[in-house]
Amino acid sequence: MHETVHTVVFKEKEGGGNPCPVTLFADDLTTEEMQKMTAGFGEESAFIVQPSQNGCDFRPRYFVPLHEMEMCTHATIGSATVLVRRGLARRSPIIFETAFGPMEVEWEETDGKIDVGLSQFLPKYKEVNPSIQEAAEALRIPEDAVAATPLMPIESAATSRFKLIVPLSSKEILYGLEPDFEYLWDLCDQYDTTGFYPFVIEEEEGEKRLYARQFPKRAGYPEDPATGVAASALSAYLVKHGIFPVQEGWNRFTVRQGEAMGRPSIIGADCFVENGTITKTRVRGMAEIIG
Repeated sequence: MHETVHTVVFKEKEGGGNPCPVTLFADDLTTEEMQKMTAGFGEESAFIVQPSQNGCDFRPRYFVPLHEMEMCTHATIGSATVLVRRGLARRSPIIFETAFGPMEVEWEETDGKIDVGLSQFLPKYKEVNPSIQEAAEALRIPEDAVAATPLMPIESAATSRFKLIVPLSSKEILYGLEPDFEYLWDLCDQYDTTGFYPFVIEEEEGEKRLYARQFPKRAGYPEDPATGVAASALSAYLVKHGIFPVQEGWNRFTVRQGEAMGRPSIIGADCFVENGTITKTRVRGMAEIIG
């Protein structure tokens, strides 16, 4: 019989992170029942069923309140944590069956905490993207608050799902956003992307820090406090355009999200570079079981 375990993923401080209910032994549930449960939770949710592909250990199904998704990184981290805590997964990596193919989820327990890293896919980028005028109108900000240049453009990037990367001029602008959601969602449809991911680079305490917000397309809620797929897309975008110094091997980024919502979250997103080309991507984070 199915059982739901509630988790919070990517928490940086108290009250932060992205909640994710994980339902184990969900094979007895229909798609309609999973969707109804997710709508009741009001949060991105994962349902663990038996895999259909040889070589896979589990098959998570991912839902937001309005529809099923192919992939969700924070729900994957939450799922892996629950499986390990319950003794259902005893070795690393766990192989998850996803709509994009088998996915390796590595985990390591240290001092009672479980660090989870999951492979993403090779990056892709859209050639046709919204203009500065369109992005500014959707975000309800002046055009000069969009910091896009030919070297740091507005661009949809993906290591699983496409997110529209929009550079902004300051954290004050980022945290003050009140988008026109209907127009934002229409632009997502027009340019075939699954949400806006505006970000800024701030110099703080002697280092450059990344801050972002995520406005998903018709998910059943207007904003997401922590989005691994978007942070991973941002890391590939940063490497592609050389916005930070690029080195051979792992290039590691830390993205802070959710602060504007009062739910501070922190996401690790990495790109592995060989001979100047990204050959691997991954997302890193932790989850806590809260009930």
